Amino acid sequence: MRLFSLSAALVAAIVISATVFAAELPYEAYAPAVIGLQNAGVIDKPVGNDVRVRDTVNRAEALKIILRSDTAAAQQVDREKGNISPIPLFTDIDQKAWYAPYVETGFDRGLVKGYPDGTFKPGSPVTVAEAVVLVARLYGENAAGTAFRTSTDLPNKSGEWYSESVSAIIARNAIMKGSLLTAGKKMTRGELFDLVYRMRTVTLKNLTAYSESAATVIPAPAPASQNGNVSQSSTGKSFAMSIPSIGITDLPIIHPADPYTQKGVLAVLEDGVGHLMGYPGGGGKIMIYGHSSGWPWDLSQYTKIFRTINKLTVGSSVYVTYNGAIHTYQVTEKKTVQASDRTMFESDDEGEMLILYTCWPPDSIQQRYLVIAKPVTTVLK
Repeated sequence: MRLFSLSAALVAAIVISATVFAAELPYEAYAPAVIGLQNAGVIDKPVGNDVRVRDTVNRAEALKIILRSDTAAAQQVDREKGNISPIPLFTDIDQKAWYAPYVETGFDRGLVKGYPDGTFKPGSPVTVAEAVVLVARLYGENAAGTAFRTSTDLPNKSGEWYSESVSAIIARNAIMKGSLLTAGKKMTRGELFDLVYRMRTVTLKNLTAYSESAATVIPAPAPASQNGNVSQSSTGKSFAMSIPSIGITDLPIIHPADPYTQKGVLAVLEDGVGHLMGYPGGGGKIMIYGHSSGWPWDLSQYTKIFRTINKLTVGSSVYVTYNGAIHTYQVTEKKTVQASDRTMFESDDEGEMLILYTCWPPDSIQQRYLVIAKPVTTVLK
């Protein structure tokens, strides 16, 4: 199974020394998570962009990454920074340390409870089980009575303190295939990045809630070409899409700052189309969603941008500019599904695919229309 196939541009974007990789998975496997979390502002882009995916991560660092993956939790951390209590929650916490606001927020949200001796052990390596429980608690996936599940990539054991959280995380498909984790293993930064990234993308709950109403796509000129190849977007957009056969060019693609609420998912559609899940060159599913309809009085540029995607034919080309490369996809399938159908959000082993997604039929929200395209070529700038 080929976990991920990255273009040279994406591999270079991570710039991780190959000399440190002796573990099971290649470092490219973590690239979609690293890029996705950096783009979302969850993790930093250090000098040289060496994100040290093979290094273990301590409990304080893990708590920071996990809390910053949720908008509301991250905002609470920022508020705590200016109003930190002088009295620590645990005996080994320095209230002047960088991690103190994260511990305060984690405790307030029920993520951290400390050890029986009253310590938190911020500098100790976080185990896989501890990280999974923290993530499950943040995303509300640790309910009592969760059906037991286990996996070859994260064996579970019934009756343990982490059993229900592990079961929930496995059910959410948030464990990378081939990772071969164990509950007591010290977690690496790459493994934590991937877990958090999957919980932010694979477990989306509100996309089908958005509604639309009526109209017509605004035609645009076909993209310019150079020696037969589609050129980069004329305006220099770093993430954009062109579909010449239906008159779409240089269409901005925007990842929502808050992909977990209806408001957050819809907000980006005022300025282009939205993006969820993976990124071009990452080897997984990439969803681009947009309106097919709108209120009669709404004449904004993108209100009905996907109204004619049903006119695409098998073999039609879709061009996506992303991260210094032009990715060409070819349409392989078109279909309608019920609004409640979650299949397209589930991870699989089918390789990279681009999914164009909109409400259907126009002026209705009963179904969703999907255009599925597979990668053909990647041209670097």
